[in-house]
Amino acid sequence: MHRRLLASINTPSPFNRACITNRTIGITMPHTSRLVTFTAAMSALAVTLSALSVPFVLGLRIHFFQVAVMLAGVIGGPVSGLVTGAVGGAYMAALRSDPTIIVGNGLLGLFTGLFVRKMRPALAAIAAWVLVQAPWIYLTGTYILHVPTVVMQTILATLTVEDVVCAAIADVLQGRFHLRETVFPKAESA
Repeated sequence: MHRRLLASINTPSPFNRACITNRTIGITMPHTSRLVTFTAAMSALAVTLSALSVPFVLGLRIHFFQVAVMLAGVIGGPVSGLVTGAVGGAYMAALRSDPTIIVGNGLLGLFTGLFVRKMRPALAAIAAWVLVQAPWIYLTGTYILHVPTVVMQTILATLTVEDVVCAAIADVLQGRFHLRETVFPKAESA
């Protein structure tokens, strides 16, 4: 009876939400609070990584905060990716006085989370870059901010390198450490 009652508490119904129970330490956490916590942690990581940059060719600097955005989309889903991208992009937007960065990185996280349902994480992140974020950056940079085409091409080339490297890192982290299953484990059956 006790086992059946415990199992019924953790199954979703109209009156309760699905929960994750860690039996070794006895903590039960709803999926929603775990998702919010995960999204906040990825957002903090994105902001921290956006403050760090690495020298690149022609005096350009590259940064890797897209790893956190892509991981949020891969592990937490589209909404987590969207929020992490927007929060993570806020620092870069303030630094460069370009609010379109917030939307662009939010789109990267959102579409990575959507595409990962049909393909592996690296391909999902690269598809989100090529199909959504790169056109967004080009169109807003060229037509709204009036950035010269040559400068936009340089920016897009640099961001392509950043996003491909970040997609590979996110894919290795998810594939090697099974982060999605670690953060959001399947409910145990009774």
